[in-house]
Amino acid sequence: MKSTRKKTPSFSFLSWVALVALLTAMAYVGGAILARRWMTPSLALPGPTPTPQPRVPSATTIGPDEPVEGTLDSEAFHEWQFQGEAGQSAVVEMWFHPGSGSSVEAELIVRLIGPTGSLLAEKQGSVFLPPYLFQSSLPATGLYRLQVSPLSGSPGRYSIDLALSDGLTQPTPGTPPIRPTAPPLDDPPATVAAQFKWPTTRRAISGWTFHDPGNPGHIGLDIAAERWDPIVAVLDGKVVFAEWGGGYGNLVIVEHEGGWSSYYAHLTEIAVDRGQEVRQGETLGGAGTTGYSTGTHLHFELRYRGRPVDPHIHLP
Repeated sequence: MKSTRKKTPSFSFLSWVALVALLTAMAYVGGAILARRWMTPSLALPGPTPTPQPRVPSATTIGPDEPVEGTLDSEAFHEWQFQGEAGQSAVVEMWFHPGSGSSVEAELIVRLIGPTGSLLAEKQGSVFLPPYLFQSSLPATGLYRLQVSPLSGSPGRYSIDLALSDGLTQPTPGTPPIRPTAPPLDDPPATVAAQFKWPTTRRAISGWTFHDPGNPGHIGLDIAAERWDPIVAVLDGKVVFAEWGGGYGNLVIVEHEGGWSSYYAHLTEIAVDRGQEVRQGETLGGAGTTGYSTGTHLHFELRYRGRPVDPHIHLP
């Protein structure tokens, strides 16, 4: 009698080989994944993005009565250093160059740091009203640092001047700090200065003067004016700036021969264009009260080789 039970098919040799290969591949892939997780966890769990640090250039030495220049953007600060002696007074004067790289809306701060790292003084300022820092008596002999930092905008091209002298007494309220009297290295030639004429027919000072007691950082004259008074060039020259100037309001800058330039601010309207040649007495615009101004007047500056000088000394 024959049996009717069916035989169960068995795996062939090739089937077993395929199964072993599949299991080996799965083990390899799984092991690789686990190894990456166990051995390099920092790659699977990224940390916080590091905060960018400001660029800090090394400090540059500055000497007394030797004005130096720098260019400051919005992402870095500059450091200058000088050797001071105990009891000396220090005056730090700054000015900027609208039309030559300075943003007219920029603001910044200047700090004087002592040899031990202590903050001795600080002043805020702008392109229109630059910082003017006075320290009546340095506390120790050693290396001092001046730190110039942007607060807003890009200050651009600036100049800085340091003056040191024997100790000065702290001025009483209402009187200006006494600037050391050492003459600058480049005194303006009197023969050229004598050629200037007043920028307006009026002579009265309606506000601050040059380094005014109430505002030592003021680097021009505030001359009384009525709205639309003609404002004229003080000497032949070329217009290098004729547009909105931030705190200056409507601003015209004229360059003259011999390293001179003149600034006319707060104009109600500008009557010249950049690049235009002008003659002495030619109208540049009308007096006004644009920009940082509380009333109609002309803010007038004279600069020699970029450095502000007292217009009263050089106007007839």
